[in-house]
Amino acid sequence: MNFQKDLALLTVEELAQRWRKSPETIRSDASRSPSSLPPILRLPGTRRLLWRLEDVERFEAGCVTPVQARTTSAEGPRRGRPTKAEQVRRRLGN
Repeated sequence: MNFQKDLALLTVEELAQRWRKSPETIRSDASRSPSSLPPILRLPGTRRLLWRLEDVERFEAGCVTPVQARTTSAEGPRRGRPTKAEQVRRRLGN
């Protein structure tokens, strides 16, 4: 076990810099929507918000979603109004 990594803690400012958000946004999210942040580490007797680096990395890894290429044939019919050519073909029964 890496002792230094276990003790690596991020402050509000460090998390904000890592995520390119303002510290005020991180503080606001901590109180208004704590599920949008990794688990907060609160030391007894303090009001300071801290995050373990390993929790932040795990949270970030869980937010990654693979990008899928869009193909119209696999998705079925296109959405929206049919083109004029499609309407005429349908009307003629072709």
